[in-house]
Amino acid sequence: MAKPSAEELRYRLYFRIVDMIGSMFHTLVPWAGAVLIAFIFYRSVQSLAGHYTFAQIGMNFLGDFKVSEGLAYVFGGGGVVYGIKHRKLHGDNLERMAGRIAELEKLLDSKRSSSRLTPRGKTRPEDKQ
Repeated sequence: MAKPSAEELRYRLYFRIVDMIGSMFHTLVPWAGAVLIAFIFYRSVQSLAGHYTFAQIGMNFLGDFKVSEGLAYVFGGGGVVYGIKHRKLHGDNLERMAGRIAELEKLLDSKRSSSRLTPRGKTRPEDKQ
């Protein structure tokens, strides 16, 4: 194996330096953002200290909030989001497969009529009462 030239070694060094700087920023930016958010939160709480405001009312509400209720809201919201995503995925899958299924059904029975559903498997608006 040939020994690398001085120019190649210099470019390798530059590349390594740039790579290290990139890695540093990749680690530094999220932590700096977290510190900035904590500082802004600290300053906002400090400016409200001793004042009865809507923030106090909100803190009282959060103080009465139970962990079990919070978990119930999280799981309930997660279930709703899951249901919405699943419905969209199901419609996308039906739309993707509808043409192929109709073609295969026509091959089996050429006199077969269409169900006249939309490509996503929904009832046509004019058929709804």
